[in-house]
Amino acid sequence: MTAGFTAILNMTITASYVAAAVMVIRLFLNKAPKIFSYVLWLAVLIRLVLPFSFPSAFSFLSFLTPTSRTGTGALEFVPSTLGLMLQPAVDTGVGLVNQAVNTSLPAGTPTASVNPMTIIMEIAGMVWVIGMVVLLLYFVVSYFKITSNLKTATLVSGNIYETDRITTPLVCGFIKPKIYVPLGLSDHELSYIVAHEQVHIRRLDYLVKPFAWLLLSVYWFNPLMWVSFNLMSKDMEMSCDEKVIASMGQEVKLSYSKSLLSLSVRSSGFSLGRPLAFGESHIQARIRNVLSYRKPRAPVTAAACVFSLICILGFTANPQGTPGIPLKTMENHAAVWANALIIRDGEPRYEMMSETMREKFKQEQIARSGEDWNYNIGVSSPWVVTFEVKIEDHTAHITYFTQTSEPASYLSEEAVTFGRVEGEVVVVGYESVYEDVKVEDGM
Repeated sequence: MTAGFTAILNMTITASYVAAAVMVIRLFLNKAPKIFSYVLWLAVLIRLVLPFSFPSAFSFLSFLTPTSRTGTGALEFVPSTLGLMLQPAVDTGVGLVNQAVNTSLPAGTPTASVNPMTIIMEIAGMVWVIGMVVLLLYFVVSYFKITSNLKTATLVSGNIYETDRITTPLVCGFIKPKIYVPLGLSDHELSYIVAHEQVHIRRLDYLVKPFAWLLLSVYWFNPLMWVSFNLMSKDMEMSCDEKVIASMGQEVKLSYSKSLLSLSVRSSGFSLGRPLAFGESHIQARIRNVLSYRKPRAPVTAAACVFSLICILGFTANPQGTPGIPLKTMENHAAVWANALIIRDGEPRYEMMSETMREKFKQEQIARSGEDWNYNIGVSSPWVVTFEVKIEDHTAHITYFTQTSEPASYLSEEAVTFGRVEGEVVVVGYESVYEDVKVEDGM
């Protein structure tokens, strides 16, 4: 659970940068057709779905600090080993945020059986799952409640149904979506509604919005995702309104707006997680947008199209990693190196060394155990309780917390340097920085 929650945290941090940027860009697209604002949310959706991406020199996320870049196609701000660190730390890419968060994270305790940060991550993971389940259940219950109300609907024509069990029109169905309208609509209102909902169906909005709700259920703990869902829904509806006005003509703007207002009065209010509904959300903003809508000139549309495409590519691309060895690779190698000391088996270390370092290791083993050396490393006391890895350039600084049966606690540090030999990442240097520095009580 903790690993999954950590992955979600990393993805939501990346998506938050993109969402914040989209919110700002929308302000500059105020005069452009709303379809372009709507399309921009695709970049946020991609970031919430895919933990990996392609590197590019043109990535708009190049401002992120190098330590948050990995060579696996993913961006890592919260390390997977956070719960095991002696001094837990995250790297959000913003110095002030890092300082605020990292100073609040509890340090590891050498004599404790479990690192406090491990407990916090486990609890946070459970709370996350509970919140996700609650929201998913809300969606399922709401959807089935609506579909049960639509069972008595009567066919008007095509995929249009009429019922007295709803107050506002809506699209329902994932395979063969149908349009449901309330009784008592005028011919004008019905024509606007059908045109509006057919646009939703052609654009597959009836699938997009439920899918966006499912993502919101996963990332419910991030306030920016709630704001993003709300703004995306607004852009969806406004762009749909504009499409109807463009197809039916400028002369219908006033009557179309009156229909929006009339249907909003019938609305039942809170509609998060419900199927798409005409005239149910952001009514004031939509009416203002309809009344002020003018069909854009071709150059404006072309420019907005190119701009939106550039934004989506820029926000979905990862910054190029620093040439050399991926951070994640060095972290994994360092963890193997440190765990070898815990089990006192030097063979895993030997396997990842360059030939020069293997010779050095062999000579150390001969000096320790004679010609019949057997990869044994470390000592029985003090033994390693836990460790922390910090990467600087191509060197891993591994700090070990050790203790004896007294009990007494000590600190030791190794520096392990990585390089490439024939394309393979290997250890090209290692040394002890300090050994068995006693940790006084209260430190």
